[in-house]
Amino acid sequence: MSSPPPPPDPLFRAIEFLRSAPEPGWNAIAGRVISSIRSTARTGGHPLVAQTPPGMGGRGRLFVSDHVLRSTLAVELRQRYLCAPTRITFDMDDESKTLRGVTIELTGSYGTDLRQLADHIRVTTLDVVADLLGQTVGQGPVDVTVTDVVTGDPLGA
Repeated sequence: MSSPPPPPDPLFRAIEFLRSAPEPGWNAIAGRVISSIRSTARTGGHPLVAQTPPGMGGRGRLFVSDHVLRSTLAVELRQRYLCAPTRITFDMDDESKTLRGVTIELTGSYGTDLRQLADHIRVTTLDVVADLLGQTVGQGPVDVTVTDVVTGDPLGA
């Protein structure tokens, strides 16, 4: 005959109880909080026309939000270079939904050759735009401005 299982640990029971018990008053405000969060999520993005990949033609056009381009570019720059992009803006043609130029502001690291960093960032920006939109940045520039320099990793500053 087997013995009954030992009683649950008191700390374990307390943890389980707290996980299952809602915060006092949460039920009354949960709907409003969730609705507010959903309504403040990235709205108002601007579509940029993207070229359909070869062999994938179909009816309609493909657009990529400027939010997608901005976040992809920021991640790529942070991963490749010792810098922290602080602002990325786009010059867009509202009528044709095309990209005319890019402006990037960033924090660099003390001791970095900032002109070389800016050149690398311009090239990477053009690559990211080409990957996402299948096009180049129109006739406009890719402007890079270093707004601050810190010692060490700018992402940790």
